[in-house]
Amino acid sequence: MFDAGLRLAVTLGARAVVTFVDAEIRDSSVPVLRAGELGLGAGASTLEGLHDLLIERLGRAVGTLALGSDQTEEVVGVFTDGLVVLTLDRVRSRFDLAQFDPAAPRGVMAAALRLALEIGREGREGKPIGTAFIIGDGDAILGLSHQLILNPYLGHPPEVTTILARENWESVKEFAQIDGMFVIDRSGAVIAAGRYLDVDSKFVSLPSGLGGRHRAAAAITTLLPVVAVIISESGGTVRVFLDGVCRIELRPDLGAVRGCA
Repeated sequence: MFDAGLRLAVTLGARAVVTFVDAEIRDSSVPVLRAGELGLGAGASTLEGLHDLLIERLGRAVGTLALGSDQTEEVVGVFTDGLVVLTLDRVRSRFDLAQFDPAAPRGVMAAALRLALEIGREGREGKPIGTAFIIGDGDAILGLSHQLILNPYLGHPPEVTTILARENWESVKEFAQIDGMFVIDRSGAVIAAGRYLDVDSKFVSLPSGLGGRHRAAAAITTLLPVVAVIISESGGTVRVFLDGVCRIELRPDLGAVRGCA
């Protein structure tokens, strides 16, 4: 089944193959992503229900692939009993970055999410890392926070600090090891790292298991028109908060989109 899916992907010029079956992944002109086993629930009792379930599972697994391009592209899902082709336009319609526009332009949000997922997936020197990006009006964010260390980004021009340039990501990954959060302005420039938020987070309601970093970052999004992108040290999951509410949750392995728990 995997070989058939790979051949189909090559024929279609697909963006990727996502396999939900255990298969040997070899060199291919089409990227291959491995997903977890698919647990079939009650919704799969009919053929129509099974189709909807497979499309939904595949859509979750390829969420962040939709960030890279506005072109109409396809992905091929390989399941035990068949193949499913999904157009990324269907994923983009659910993975809507426009909701963050008042605080952070879509290009900045897309770059921040890709960078956050890399940090969540890779950590640093084999160790998991937890940190957060607060994105929006830089002066306003600085006004509700203070430095825990000397700001390593102070005085640097935007072209060497912007997250829109991938060559600048290594410095962010390095400074993600220190305590505190990053401040990123609407242009995508990192203007501070090692920042502590001076906000009252007691009123923020969060799912159990999320700690002080999530609470403080969520709280500042209720006080300012900003977005908080938070990477959990445990598991590398990325969560995005706006107006105190978790809007998107992303797994670091496949960038799978799911509702916030």
